[in-house]
Amino acid sequence: MALLALALLVGLGLVARWGNAALASSRAQAAADAAALVTLATAEIAAIPNGVLPDDDAARSVVRDAGGALLGFEVRVDDTAAHVEVVVEIDGQRATATAALTLPLEVSAAGMSGG
Repeated sequence: MALLALALLVGLGLVARWGNAALASSRAQAAADAAALVTLATAEIAAIPNGVLPDDDAARSVVRDAGGALLGFEVRVDDTAAHVEVVVEIDGQRATATAALTLPLEVSAAGMSGG
């Protein structure tokens, strides 16, 4: 009977530990998604083709509010869109998210023609 009780306690401990890890992983992914999206939502779209890229202030704030740390932040721009990638860690769980913002045609054309 004692062995069964011990096995039950160990099993419950493992389930609790797995549950905490799953929750932290979910929180990290949600924070990464929010950080990538808020970066582009607060970006000055017309300035992007001129080389004025969004910084990590908004993303860092979102992640900090979620209780995590922003480990990576990258913005890339191609002819038609701005792309952001973030890496977040919360309670030892890392998550990565990417988001893209299609640049309006007139903004894309102005940036490509130099003015």
